[in-house]
This record gives sequence, C-alpha cells and structure tokens, in this order.
Amino acid sequence: MKKLFLLSILFVLTSKVVSQIPFSTTEGEANMVYALPKTELCIQVETEKTTQKPGMFYRYSERYLATNKIITEEKTSYRLKSVHILTRALPDPSRTFSISPAGNLHISLTSNGILCGLNVPSETITNNSKATQSPAKESSRSEVLLPLGEEYMMAGSESKLAEGAAKQIYRIRESRLSLLTADVEKLPADGESFKAMLDGMNALETELTELFIGKKTIETQIQTLYLTPSSAVDNDVLFRLSALKGLVSADDLSGVPYYISIKPQEIKKAAADNKVKAPKAGIFYVLPASTLITVGDGVNTFLTEQFFIPQFGITIPLPENLLKLPTTKVSIDAQTGRLLRVE
Repeated sequence: MKKLFLLSILFVLTSKVVSQIPFSTTEGEANMVYALPKTELCIQVETEKTTQKPGMFYRYSERYLATNKIITEEKTSYRLKSVHILTRALPDPSRTFSISPAGNLHISLTSNGILCGLNVPSETITNNSKATQSPAKESSRSEVLLPLGEEYMMAGSESKLAEGAAKQIYRIRESRLSLLTADVEKLPADGESFKAMLDGMNALETELTELFIGKKTIETQIQTLYLTPSSAVDNDVLFRLSALKGLVSADDLSGVPYYISIKPQEIKKAAADNKVKAPKAGIFYVLPASTLITVGDGVNTFLTEQFFIPQFGITIPLPENLLKLPTTKVSIDAQTGRLLRVE
C-alpha cells in the first residue's frame, strides 16, 4: 500500500514537470527546437584620459624660457566623451518552442538557434557589439640623453643642464627660421628633404621644451557594459565616472553617477472573440515593443535612442495551416523576432 502511494505521488510530480515545458506545439518527442530572440544592450562608454607630467627642469622655465604656464605636478583626470548603444540578439529561454516539421518544410535557424523563418535561407547574426577596449599602457623608456656639449654634460648641476637645454632650443628656432627664410648657404635638394629637416627640428624642440613646461598626454578609452533588460527602468545607476580613476562600478561612490531609463511602449492585445475558434498555432513570432532608452547624469542627457526590444513585446502564433503549404515562405527578423513577410 505504501509503495502504491509513493508511486502515485511520483506520477503527480512528474506530470507537473512535464506540463511546464513552454509552448510545445507537438505531442511526444519534438525533432526541432527553436527560440525567439531577446535583446542584450552593449553600452559603449567613451572616456578621455588626460595625463600630465612635470618636466625635469620646470623650476627653471621662467628663467630660461620666460614662461610660467607649466605643469608642476603629476595628475590624471577623466571625462566622459560619449555613450553609444549597440544591440545583439540572444536566444530567450522563456520563449523556446518545439515543432515537428512536416513534408518538405524547412525551419531556418541562426547558429545559436533563433528562428529566422520557414523555407528561407538561414541568417548569420552579426554581432554589433565590440569587445571592451583596454587602454594601451605607456611603455616606460629611459631618459633620452640631452643633445648638449661636454661643457654642460660634465657640469653635474641641474641648473647648468637646464641652461644648456634652453640654449639648444633657441639654436633650433634660429636654424628653422634661417631655413624657412632661405638664409642658408645650401638649401635641401627637394621638398621631401626640406620637410624631413623641419619635422626633425620640430620634434627635437618639442622634446626639449617638455623638459621645462611638462608633458600632456590625451588618450581615448572605450569600455563596454552589457545589460539585458527584463522590465522598465527609471533612472537606475548604470555606472559611475571618477575624475581620478575613470569608469567605476555603480556601487563605487567615488564616482559621479550616470543613469539609464528604459521605457517600453505598452502593446495592447486585441480582445479574443470566444465565438470564433482560434486556429492551431504553427510557429510563433514576436511583436517587439518600441523602447526609449536614455542615458544621462541627471542634468545632461548623453543618449536618447529608440529600439525594438522583443522581451517587452508579445508572442503571436502563426496558423498551422500555413505550414502545410510547401510553397509558403515566412521571413522573421532574427534580431527582434518580428514577422517580416509571408509569401
């Protein structure tokens, strides 16, 4: 009697598990499984990193170069340049269906199992997202020897070295002016040689001048955040930007918060007529919801864009009788799951 009771409980539990298999359109074992898409947002945050380093002779810049517009301490700062959103389609586990194709019916799927139609070529989903680009690390290099004579190099005094570097800057400027005004005994043979000489002078002057006024480097960094929305969002913290550390997580209070809002339009379903028998479903597609996405800091808006997001839409069945016609062609957008055409 106990064994019979346990078997009956096991049967009830098994029947409940089987009944939760989503949207099976056939009885028994299905020989084709497909999924409808859901959208993942790939949010590209572009920041600008500015690095300032003082020159080794910054204390002598006013004495020898007559300027006080110099960098006196090392500093790194970040600022937000732009925000872009790309999308990619992922199979939605909650909208996975099974079907037994009859006759010559061909179910077209993408490489990750998303439905893209019937009796049409399979699509290759292009990945619109870009991998996170890590900032390039600056390679450390030894200090370049100053192009100075023995008098200055053997002095062993920082002040004397600064004086020699300043004199070299003035010599370069005088030589360049003589070259531009043709006040030299022999000019370069052609335009390429002339340009090469000027470029060399300019590069050397810049390198020597940076020893006094300092060096400022600006580089652009792009980092990608991934978000798969499942519900509407109103001003949730997407990330934070620290002026000293750059892009930080939403939980790091050292940065200024940037917010995201996701507002899908409501799709109203037509009321079903109980008197008319609904045709048996063959396959399903999605009517995606038009969704407004904005990103800002609470004062300024950096992005406002409209997307069709399938997980906010509704699932619509396509009648089974269409599948019985061997010449039927159904095209479905693999990115959004919407019906494109039926031929």
